[in-house]
Amino acid sequence: MRPQVAMTLLALVLVTGPAFATPATLQHVDKNAPCFRWPAVDMDGDGVFDRIDHCPNTPKGCTVDQWGCEHDSDNDGVCDGLDKCPDTPPGMKVDRDGCSESQRTGTGRTMPAPKVEERPKPLPPKPSGPASEVERQLIETGRIRLENIYFETASSRLLPESEETLRDVGQTLERYPDLRVEIEGHTDTRGWAQYNLRLSQARAEAVRSYLLEHFNLKPSNFIAKGYGETRPETAERNEEEMLRNRRVVLRVLNPDVLPKGVSVERKR
Repeated sequence: MRPQVAMTLLALVLVTGPAFATPATLQHVDKNAPCFRWPAVDMDGDGVFDRIDHCPNTPKGCTVDQWGCEHDSDNDGVCDGLDKCPDTPPGMKVDRDGCSESQRTGTGRTMPAPKVEERPKPLPPKPSGPASEVERQLIETGRIRLENIYFETASSRLLPESEETLRDVGQTLERYPDLRVEIEGHTDTRGWAQYNLRLSQARAEAVRSYLLEHFNLKPSNFIAKGYGETRPETAERNEEEMLRNRRVVLRVLNPDVLPKGVSVERKR
C-alpha cells in the first residue's frame, strides 16, 4: 500500500502544481517571508508588506522607512513625499502642504517680527511759575520777608490784620513740604538789647505757632530764632527806617529743594 500512496501524491502534485506556482510579476511576492510568500498583502500601498508594516495606514504618497512608517525630515507634521516645503524651520505653523506663511509668500524664510515703533518719552513737565508774590520771593531769593505783619505794641500777640499775609505764606509753604525754614525775629534799636532779644524770639515763635496750627506743615522743619537788634537793615535815621528793622523773615535752610528753571516774572 505504501508505494501506491506515494505514487498518488506525486501524481497530485504534478497535476495541481501550476495552480500554486509563483506568478510572473513580483508585485505581490514577499521574498523574505519564511512561508506563504505569495500572495503578499500591502493594504496602504507604501511598499512594505503588512507582515512587517508597523504603520499600516500611511497616507499615499509618503516616503517610508523599512518598517512602513513615514519620514518627516523637518518635523512639521507633514510627511516627506507630500511635504512641498521640506525645510520648514522648527516651530513654524504650517498648512496641509507643510508650508509656513512665509514660505507660501515666496520668501522661503521666517518673516521677521514687525518692529514696534518706539515712541519718544514725554518731556518732564516744566515747572510752573510762582502762584503768588510770596512764592516768587521764595523761589528767587530763598527768603520771605513778611510784610503787613502786625503785633500789639511791646508784645508778641499777632493782630488780625496779619492773617491775610500769613495765609499766603502758609499756602506757599505747603507746596514745598521738604523745606526747612528758620523764622527770624528782628527789632529796632529802641529799648534794652536783652528785652529786644526776648521780644524778637517771642514774635518769631508766634509766627511759627500760627503757621503750624493753620497749615499742614512739619513742625520739625520750622525753627524760631530771635536776633533782637543785632542785624539791622537800616541806620534808623527816621521812623520809616526803624519800621524796616522791625521785621519777621523766613529763611530757607535747604534751598536746593526749591524748583530749578522756574521763570520768575519781576513786578514792575
